[in-house]
Amino acid sequence: MKNKVNRQQTTDNRLRTLVFSLLSLVLIIPANSQQLQSFTDTNYNDNTQTVLLHPVGDSLAKPVIHLNDMMGKLHLQFDVFANDAPYMYYTFIHCNNDWTQQSDIQQIEYLSGFESDDIEDYSFSLNTMVDYVHYDLVFPTEDMTPKISGNYLLIVFENELTPENIYFTRRFMIVDDKANFNVNIPRYPFDLNLGTNKQQIEMTVSYPNIFNSLAEQYSNVTIQQNGRWDNAVTGLKPTYVYPDYLSYENNVKTVFNSGNQYRRFNTSNLNNRPEQTKTVEMAKDYYVVTLYNDQKRNLYAYVDDEDLFGEKVIYLERDDMAAATEADYVMVEFFLDWYPVLAGQDMYIMGAITDWNFDEKNKMTYDFDRKGYAISLLLKQGYYDYIYAVKDKGQTKADVTPIAGDFWETKNEYTIYLYLFDPTQNYDQLIGVKTVLSH
Repeated sequence: MKNKVNRQQTTDNRLRTLVFSLLSLVLIIPANSQQLQSFTDTNYNDNTQTVLLHPVGDSLAKPVIHLNDMMGKLHLQFDVFANDAPYMYYTFIHCNNDWTQQSDIQQIEYLSGFESDDIEDYSFSLNTMVDYVHYDLVFPTEDMTPKISGNYLLIVFENELTPENIYFTRRFMIVDDKANFNVNIPRYPFDLNLGTNKQQIEMTVSYPNIFNSLAEQYSNVTIQQNGRWDNAVTGLKPTYVYPDYLSYENNVKTVFNSGNQYRRFNTSNLNNRPEQTKTVEMAKDYYVVTLYNDQKRNLYAYVDDEDLFGEKVIYLERDDMAAATEADYVMVEFFLDWYPVLAGQDMYIMGAITDWNFDEKNKMTYDFDRKGYAISLLLKQGYYDYIYAVKDKGQTKADVTPIAGDFWETKNEYTIYLYLFDPTQNYDQLIGVKTVLSH
């Protein structure tokens, strides 16, 4: 059963909340430690689960919408483990092209309407072993709308915007589409010493009457492989600047490890044993799904297999059930055969399944008796891609090739973001977004 709350706030309460929010935005960075300064997709509250942010109607697309497109909306959904529904609010921060805070622009310059707003639409889970509250928001709204293009950080918080009340942050982009892209991924990189199985992005970008001798100074390109930010290229400058286009070629920064296709499993129906599943058992508080042991694939030939480029889809097999509130949370147990234990490195599960993050929650533990890495993740029912990744301690970039291998044939999705700094208004415009497939 869906419960929707219409909160009638007085003018004084609304003004008090907005004033407090503005003050908090100034204070939040030093008060909330370095984690928030990175402006990443991060869950700060342990009760926050299954945060989804995508354009309305396309659950697999990047969170990008067009400037001044009245029909373009983003759909935010998330769960909170709770019996009562906390009062949730949200706000936006405009960021630079490299996802650092834009300190020289005021909120009134990039937002029209209120500086923060409440999330009114929520529902309680129905007939699930794990109780949760499901929140739903479609934005921008008439009450709060971004006015300029660029990178934005969504902040969701309870009651008042203080560091301890933040539940999570998520990135999204507003594009003022002006550029034309011509992208090519050749069979071999420009330098064969880099490896013959790498995928290199070559491209030209054109936008008449805007690129000139200052293009190298004011333009920046970001290239994202699938949903990953750890290996994303940022601040990329053109190799050559022509009167009417920019050329990006023969640059080692645009050469990516190809990796391999993502593994997958499906928990949409627990009555029939799900795909890739060894056992399904009912424990005291939730179902436990144990997957078959995984093995390294780096020594085997490439196998062509479709995947979701590391994404996830929350759904139930039965059409008469609403996955948003009737999908249960299931403990999924993973195990990777691996010997010996890594020295100076950690093993992680990577993908939208773990919000593309590398933290203690998705770091695997070595089991000396079984000779491999294990982890258990509490996940909402649905379809999940995942892949194993190794990361050096103290580093931010992970590597999938020691487990998955490196195959040029791998189907990867590359998203290219073109930014142009506006010196008159002092912010990075996002003037083009292009998504291409490696094959």
